Order: sequence, then structure tokens, then C-alpha cells
Amino acid sequence: MNRKPLTYDSLKTVILYMDANTRLLISSRIPSLHTTEQLVPLKIEELVIGQHKIGINQIDYEYGIYLCKEGKEPWKVSGSSGLAFKWTCKVDEYGMRDYITRAGGMLPGNNGRREENLFGEHDLTRIPTNTGRLRKLRQRIELEKQRRIQLVNYRPKSDAENITSSNYGNLLKFNTSRQKFKGKYTKKNLELLENKLIVELAISQVDHRIKEMENEIVLFENTKNNIRPKFEIHLTKGQKYYKVTVLERVNYDRDIHKAGNSLMKFIFSKRPLIQVNKLVFPRGCLTKIPGFLLYKLKIKNLDVTENVPDKLELAKLVTNKSSVPMEKLTMHILSNENPEMDYAFMNQFKVLEVEGIALLKLRFMESLQNQKVLFQMNLCVFLDFGDFISLIKNWVETNKPIGTCFTFFHWYTDEEKLIKIMNRVKHQIDGAIAGDKYVDIPMNNGTVTRVSNEQSEGEMWIQMEVVPFE
Repeated sequence: MNRKPLTYDSLKTVILYMDANTRLLISSRIPSLHTTEQLVPLKIEELVIGQHKIGINQIDYEYGIYLCKEGKEPWKVSGSSGLAFKWTCKVDEYGMRDYITRAGGMLPGNNGRREENLFGEHDLTRIPTNTGRLRKLRQRIELEKQRRIQLVNYRPKSDAENITSSNYGNLLKFNTSRQKFKGKYTKKNLELLENKLIVELAISQVDHRIKEMENEIVLFENTKNNIRPKFEIHLTKGQKYYKVTVLERVNYDRDIHKAGNSLMKFIFSKRPLIQVNKLVFPRGCLTKIPGFLLYKLKIKNLDVTENVPDKLELAKLVTNKSSVPMEKLTMHILSNENPEMDYAFMNQFKVLEVEGIALLKLRFMESLQNQKVLFQMNLCVFLDFGDFISLIKNWVETNKPIGTCFTFFHWYTDEEKLIKIMNRVKHQIDGAIAGDKYVDIPMNNGTVTRVSNEQSEGEMWIQMEVVPFE
């Protein structure tokens, strides 16, 4: 057998075709290969930056703040808790969460608006003091303990030892009813738990919820009791549905983002251009982009969620100009965010997909130059009133190129609504020519803007597309 060592070039070729996570493992475990590994271009299928983690091809390298007590499992206090979805980036020396500190030490609750309490639940009672809110939270824990006793004593009709998809579906309904119902479980609630295994699963969920609730109360009261617990930052490696491995533990110095910067430095610094098929900026706090990552990524697809204008700016900072033209940009707009986005950057993608709950305005639509745009959101207001007609006229005036296509998925359940929209297009635009489920509007460059309505498998949509004049 030939046992000659690999030549330097052969070694680089082997490294080039390794999975990105394998390369990082080798680089961290074999110092003699670290420099060589960094010189070989890195290719990543999906890169996630945000939520206190770097995700590479479904493997997450996460940094979090953990409360550490001797003899107990560390409890994660940063990020999104298992109860409420408020995001935590920092805790003080007592463990008070940053969003409570920003509120002057006031527990979250009903302030006259629809807000969640510390446990992530809506309370219709307006309670103005921390004392009153704490009392209500403790009452909520007692109710959960009473519910646990109900589950322990409940005997389902079936003794089946397997769990079906139907069982899981009813467990989901049970949990939904639990969130809506403020008292003990009713017989109807409990009957959703169809066998012993499902009941045991429900009990384990309640146990976890009670533990989380009690931990939240203790964490908040540390300040009053002058207790300064031990906090650490843990760097973990994990994959969805698999056990997480702790890679490193360091003392918490009040700045979790330093750990993120160190992680990014290990992964990205001193490398040539990094090829990324899909770059994702998820919900959560904005990640500060370090200097060594500026314009370092050659990306094809981009996915951003929440704070879209700011995250587009982050994406722009890391995107190398050789990426242009890029393939697809997906934006999840979760509120009526600032419409002043970087349209020049957005328009460098061939395809744009917009999802969310925002009320998009005409100026946003008119600024898009992408070849194809899909709106996976409720735009009934836009389509029902004058803005849609104005957008069609804008296309005619600007002579959009052939192939430009906007698709608006419709939320109406009957075809009559779509017909009314099509009739409005036909009657309010000069020169419009009606066809079978479409209306053509001639343009000056020998093309037409075709507005059509389609239905397929229960879905309805309206489409605008520039096509050759027939």
C-alpha cells in the first residue's frame, strides 16, 4: 500500500471538498492544519448569523448566558425563554433581564395595552405594581401545580403504547386550550389526551413549565434578596432534535456579544472569499459585523426576518460585489417597519419574496426592479383600492422589461372578489383589453402588462407580468 504523505496541494484539495463543519473541527483540533485550512476557500450551503448563534449547514454554534448552581443543571437565561418570547441579551449581577431593567425594574404586565406578563401570557387585569404582579404570578404557578395533579390522577380510556399523529394533534389542541382557559382542566380538555403515553408527555411538559416559572420568579427576586448567582457563557454545538455539546465555558462579563465576536473571528477571519448559497439573518437582536467579515461573503440567496431595513444593511456589509446578480431575497416583515429600505441592494436579486403582516405601500411596490416578486401576505387593502391601479399605470409609464412578474397571493375565499378587481382594472385603465381571466394593457415598447387571476389547489392569486404583444 502506498503510504506516502499527502502533498501540500493534495491536502488543500481534500480540504476543499470537506463539509464546512468538518473543516472547523479539524482546524480546532489539529493546530498544525489550522493555517492551511484557512487558506482553502470555504463553501457553506446555509449560513445563519443571529439569535446569539452562527449556524452552518444545520449545525448551530450558539453562545448563551447560563445560571450555574452546584448540583443543578445550568439554566439558560439569554435569548428567548421557554415561556415568554421577549429577547434577552444581558442580565445584571443579580440576573435581572435587560428588558426589565430598561422598564425601571418593573415586571411586564397589563399596562392598559395587550402585553404579555413574565410567563408570556396575556392578563386582562390591569395591575400597576410589582407586588401585585408577583402575587398574580405565584397564583398562576399554584394553578399549574393543581393542573399537574389533575393529569397525574387522570386515567385515559386507551392503554395503547404507541403515539399516533392524531394523538400529537390532540395534544396540540390540549395545549392550545390550556393557554386560552384560565382555570383547572375540564373533562373535555382532559379527554384530548387519549392514552397513557400522551398523558405522561403532558405531565413532563407541565413539570418543565413549572420549573421555568419558578426560576423566573427567583431570578427577579435576587435583587431584593441581595443574591448574586454565578453566570457563565457557554459555547455549544448542536443540531435540531439532537443533544447539544458544550464546547467551552467562561465567566460571564456582562457582554455576551464579545463571545459572538470571538466565535466569528475563529470561523471567518484570515480566509479568502467565502461562498455562501443562502445567508440568513433571523429574528432577534442585531449582530454587529466585525471588520474581518466586511465584504467577505459571496452569496446567492438572502433571508431576513424582522427589522428588515437594518438587517439588509448588515447583509450589504458582508456581501462581496462579485455576488451580483444574486438569485433570491426573502423578507419576513413582521410589522409596519420603516419603508425606507435600500432598494438599490434589494434590486440586485433576480427574485424577491415578501412575507409578513405589514401594510405595504405604493412607493415600496414602485421601487422594486426585481425580475420576479412574490407577495405571500395579505394585500387585500392594496388590491381593493387605487394603489393597485396606480402600480399598473407605473409599469406602463416606465416600460417594464419583458419577464417582469409580480404575484399577489390572495386571501379571499371566493372568486367573485377577484372578478371585481379584474373589472376595476378593465374599466379604470385606458386601452385595457379584456381576455379570458386576464386584462392586457398595451405598452410603448411593443409589449403588454398582463393582469390575470389564477386558482390552483384552493389557492388564489393575481399576477402582473410583462409579455410580448400578440
